[in-house]
Amino acid sequence: MSLSRVDQRHRIVVDKQIRMKTNIKAGDIVVLEPLSDHSFKVTVMDLTPEKLEDDPAWKAIHTPVKVGRYIPPEKLEKILEEEVWRE
Repeated sequence: MSLSRVDQRHRIVVDKQIRMKTNIKAGDIVVLEPLSDHSFKVTVMDLTPEKLEDDPAWKAIHTPVKVGRYIPPEKLEKILEEEVWRE
């Protein structure tokens, strides 16, 4: 456990021992997840291309969708309106 101080720009310096143990480097992206009013969990994001390509969300965004059939915009709008009124 180590102590860190928050500066005027709300930055937190991570102690060298913790950086070495968790392999945090300058420029890494971390996620701060609030646990309570006075604590949070820190997760270091691993955004290497190898890891990203295995991520289902990344695959969904970067995989082209094969269109089954073309629906004109006017017809699509009508279909969507009918769906909204069914609910």
